[in-house]
Amino acid sequence: MADDHTDADQSMEGHTPVSENPHAEYGLTENIQRTVENEKAGAEKMSKQKVDLQALPTRAYLDQTVVPILLQGLSVLAKERPPNPIEYLAAFLLKNKSQFDERN
Repeated sequence: MADDHTDADQSMEGHTPVSENPHAEYGLTENIQRTVENEKAGAEKMSKQKVDLQALPTRAYLDQTVVPILLQGLSVLAKERPPNPIEYLAAFLLKNKSQFDERN
C-alpha cells in the first residue's frame, strides 16, 4: 500500500497544482470579484446620495424628493376637483409614493 502512495506522488510531480477555486479556469472568480466590487460601489453611491440629500439646500432637497409627486398629485387634484381635496391628495401621495421612492 505504501508503494501506491509514492507512485501517486511521483505521477503528480509533473502536473501543475489545482487552484484553490475549481472554477478559476472559467474566469468565474474574476467575474464574481467584479460583481462584488460593482455592488459595493453601488452601495457606496447610494449611501453618498442619501448623505448628499441631507447636505442639499432646502429648495434643492424639496425639488429632488417631494416636488415631483406633489406636482403630479396637484395636477390630478385640479382635474378631479374632489369635495375633500386634502384627503384626496393624501391618498394620492400614499398610493403613488412607490413610483417616486425608486427615483430617490
